[in-house]
Amino acid sequence: MPKMNLEQVFADNPPLPEKGNKTNYFDTQITGLLLEVRKTGKATYYLRYRDEYRRIKHRRIGPADGVSLHEARTKAQEIKAENALKQRSAVTKEKSDDIPTLQQFVDEHYLAFAKMYKRSWRLEELMLRKRILPRWGPMRLSEITRGFILQFQSDFLQEGYKPATVNRSMALIKFIFNLAEKWEIIEKSPVWGVKQLHENNKKERYLSQEELNRLMGALKVCKSTVVPDLIEFLILTGARKGEAAHARWEDVDLQKCTWKVPLSKSGKARYIPLSNAAVTVLLRRKREEGPYIFPSPKTGKPITNFYTTWYKIRTNAGLPDLRVHDLRHNFASLLINAGRSLYEVQKLLGHANITTTQRYAHLSQDTLKEATEVASLSVYDKTSLK
Repeated sequence: MPKMNLEQVFADNPPLPEKGNKTNYFDTQITGLLLEVRKTGKATYYLRYRDEYRRIKHRRIGPADGVSLHEARTKAQEIKAENALKQRSAVTKEKSDDIPTLQQFVDEHYLAFAKMYKRSWRLEELMLRKRILPRWGPMRLSEITRGFILQFQSDFLQEGYKPATVNRSMALIKFIFNLAEKWEIIEKSPVWGVKQLHENNKKERYLSQEELNRLMGALKVCKSTVVPDLIEFLILTGARKGEAAHARWEDVDLQKCTWKVPLSKSGKARYIPLSNAAVTVLLRRKREEGPYIFPSPKTGKPITNFYTTWYKIRTNAGLPDLRVHDLRHNFASLLINAGRSLYEVQKLLGHANITTTQRYAHLSQDTLKEATEVASLSVYDKTSLK
């Protein structure tokens, strides 16, 4: 198959084949362009190329006596461009076929990762099964666009979910897609640029001394043998509910008045100093058998679901809006109002960053008033020296 820089003069009067019925002359300017010359003297332009499935194809451009060499080259370029586009589309489709559905990614990749590195994986799995997978499970990760994410936010708000609840789901979705991007399963996460919803239901709840007295009174008359002690322990330590509920006797040193939390929210162990009052609560619990300090009376395992009992306690105390986590807020507030530093509060609450501690640094109006009095006394003391 001879190759040559075809010229119009040659194309107008090509030599007849010496052997066989035809001869193909390949153009050196446009790869794949050829002039087919038959024994009959008929000459025709073709383009030889591989299609998107790598099959060799011959595309007829036209007879040499009706199409000029320049036109043949131009048409050949157009065909090559069209074929290149098809090849890119085929590659994209092939890659897309390799991308798992969200259901597959969660079952085969994400949950295995979450079980190793996230203590909250059971809650995340529940959230996925209930809210996210029913909507996007059968879709490939690459098919879930930014528009789908925004629609998710809108739909859940319209269904009555609070912004904070939607944001928690969004945080999980963002984490999953970021992992898929990091692991090079998708090119870019569709959650980029999607902002969190404004949470207008965020509030800090602190107890006045009178409210605290009512709560302690309600704990004393509660019939539960575990929940009142657990609540009182939370009030006295500022610990997280999960930390206290899973507390083991082996992690408590009553002589040194310390409690070791083996795995805190930061992923590291931390030590909590115990006040005499907190130790008294633990001594009261010594009658319980088993490894856990606050076990469920029915199962002996950590008591984690006690909402009904807590609801009765706070209702009897006249505090229907009080949440268990507010007891942690209140602990921080008591420390700040007693003049303890943010650094001390940070260590006691187990915050990795002092910025988180600052949101608990609620100062009562009485404390602020005392501070202004200190300032004014300093002014007048200095004035009196003149």
